[in-house]
Amino acid sequence: MRKNILALIIAGAFIAGAAAGFGGGYYKYVAAPRKQAVEMAKKQQEEMNKMVRHGTITAVEPDKLTLQVEKGGGDIGQTLTLAANEYTSIQVGMGFVNKPGEKADLTKWFKAGDTIDALVKDGRALALHREPRPGEEVQQGQVSVLPGGQPSSDTGQAAPGQGQKK
Repeated sequence: MRKNILALIIAGAFIAGAAAGFGGGYYKYVAAPRKQAVEMAKKQQEEMNKMVRHGTITAVEPDKLTLQVEKGGGDIGQTLTLAANEYTSIQVGMGFVNKPGEKADLTKWFKAGDTIDALVKDGRALALHREPRPGEEVQQGQVSVLPGGQPSSDTGQAAPGQGQKK
């Protein structure tokens, strides 16, 4: 009888130890890192929200632009001058128009009156984005206006009647 009780106690201790080890390992390698990742993501999102500005451009120079802030950060209603450098990403529509490491001429892509979104840190524009103007065709790395100011209607599909011959 005592052997059975001793075996039962040993088996119970083994099961309790295995459960504690599994639970501790799960917390250390799964639950705690997940909790830290969520906290870090919240902190990064708060920092990003402080950096985003939305507004109308009032002046453009080759390496800087002046923005009347309408939304974002703590600068609503203020006018900011944002400097651009070779690390500033410029996006028109869904396509980037400049190459990384290449300093872009802002007057080529922006003009006074454009509404833009900017990612700003310490007075520097990290990223600038605007929607295409009417009549602009946006492609990766370039923006073009077709003759007559009309956007292209070519979708890359063959016209009816131009299919394969049988």
